[in-house]
Amino acid sequence: MEKTTELKASGLLLDLGVAVPIRPLGFFHKRRKPHRIVMRTPSTGDLLRIGRLYLQTGVRMEDIKEYDFEANMEFMVLHAKAVSRMVAYAMAGGKVKGWLLNRLLAWWLRWRVHPLFLQEAWFQMINMLDLSPFKIIISSAQQMNLMKPKLSRQNRKRS
Repeated sequence: MEKTTELKASGLLLDLGVAVPIRPLGFFHKRRKPHRIVMRTPSTGDLLRIGRLYLQTGVRMEDIKEYDFEANMEFMVLHAKAVSRMVAYAMAGGKVKGWLLNRLLAWWLRWRVHPLFLQEAWFQMINMLDLSPFKIIISSAQQMNLMKPKLSRQNRKRS
């Protein structure tokens, strides 16, 4: 549990993003390498859009973690459009770009990304947006006094 919190924190801080594999277009039975698109941490405006869509689904993250296969399939049947739009907001962020490209990118994701990968990308995005582990870091940083001298003394070499 502690390791996953540290990994989420480092991923959020570095903004490396989550790579989502995409099915390649196979014309005339040619084998192609699968492509990936990176979902980065969304901006504040995109977070508001994602939050609005998340609340419209009417489900809680605690409930979704306990779903079995049938419940997952039912969830994706009912809310696949909202899930794909939330992931699209994270991929094509920005005020104008998100507004223009969101529905087209969400449609493309529904047709080119495996539903399991789409749902897992959505899980990762929602879990990364949970900032409760940072509350501990912020409170400990507030208690530090930067003006207080350190206990260890280091000898400086003077020239």
